[in-house]
Amino acid sequence: MLKTGQIIKNLRKKQDITQEKLAAYLNISYQAISKWENGTALPDITLIPQIANFFGVTSDELLGMKDNEQTEELKEYEKIYQENNRNGKMLKNIELAREVLKQYPRNYQWMLNLAYPLIQYIDTDEHRAYSKENNFLQEAISICERILEDCTIDSIRHSAVQILCYTYPQINQTEKAELLANQMPDFYICKEQLLTHIYRGEKQIKECQNLLLQSLSTVCGLIWMLNSEGLMGKELTVSQRIKLVKTSNLLLDLILDKDKESIFSVHHKQRNYERLARLYAMANDSDNVIKSLLSAEKCADIFDKSNTQGEKKYESLLVNRITFNPQQSGKNWEGNSKNYLLLMIENDPNISKLTDNADFAALIERLKS
Repeated sequence: MLKTGQIIKNLRKKQDITQEKLAAYLNISYQAISKWENGTALPDITLIPQIANFFGVTSDELLGMKDNEQTEELKEYEKIYQENNRNGKMLKNIELAREVLKQYPRNYQWMLNLAYPLIQYIDTDEHRAYSKENNFLQEAISICERILEDCTIDSIRHSAVQILCYTYPQINQTEKAELLANQMPDFYICKEQLLTHIYRGEKQIKECQNLLLQSLSTVCGLIWMLNSEGLMGKELTVSQRIKLVKTSNLLLDLILDKDKESIFSVHHKQRNYERLARLYAMANDSDNVIKSLLSAEKCADIFDKSNTQGEKKYESLLVNRITFNPQQSGKNWEGNSKNYLLLMIENDPNISKLTDNADFAALIERLKS
């Protein structure tokens, strides 16, 4: 039983909780908790369920029963989950997470592991229809609301808030999303920003580069959001919208000048070339539609081939301390990047009508094969 005190200490440290905070929750003195952790006293048996609930574990886990077996079992489930994620098997992960939660109903990480694929299964019309039919969105919202009610782990709570901020507006509950968002830390005091000021030497350089790369991804996404017809796109000319997308590609090339074929770069640029193709189609510029589609095809080909490669280090000056592993990247559906490009073409009537163009017809044949 002395092991229980060490388990409590480990859980407390892992979740960054003070003895005082735990003591306040249990309505006891923090000295009592100190005695448990030092092995000089034991928790009253009536407190075990409360302590387990506070940390989001079972009473058996708190008492050290089958702890190693459960840990190994969850590790195996996590491996399967990550492999499914890499291959875009969202439905498989939904099924897996539901099964895991039957065994570990208060495992908050696996609640998130269920909520994420529930909201990510939207890449095709078929996916969206299936998601709506099976109430995936509402299920994800219910899971995250339960996490916020019971979980005390900040990192998990923040992920639940993220999901709710994305999903509440879809069910006309924007005020709830806004309230949650306003309770979150400011951008300038996020973990990555703070670490760039805490670390020194190589660790500081690497953290700065890591934040730069994440910021680049965010900026590219924001440029397209502003460019959409629901935002600034409605007040811009087509040529202005084209210029914005090209600006996004220019930023990628400036930062990743020696890594233009990295999985990070080609993923963003494929989406940008697809957007350019749609915009040029709106302008009836078929030559540039074809050029953009061919550039998107090249990016898709590089991306799909990169998925078979191992970890690599960036060579560009501003990110040369960062490594990337294509094997760890995920996707929301089982098709590859070329499949996605083909789907985009087939769903855009302004592009799919270019069947008389020989280069376009050859492209479609390549993508289908």
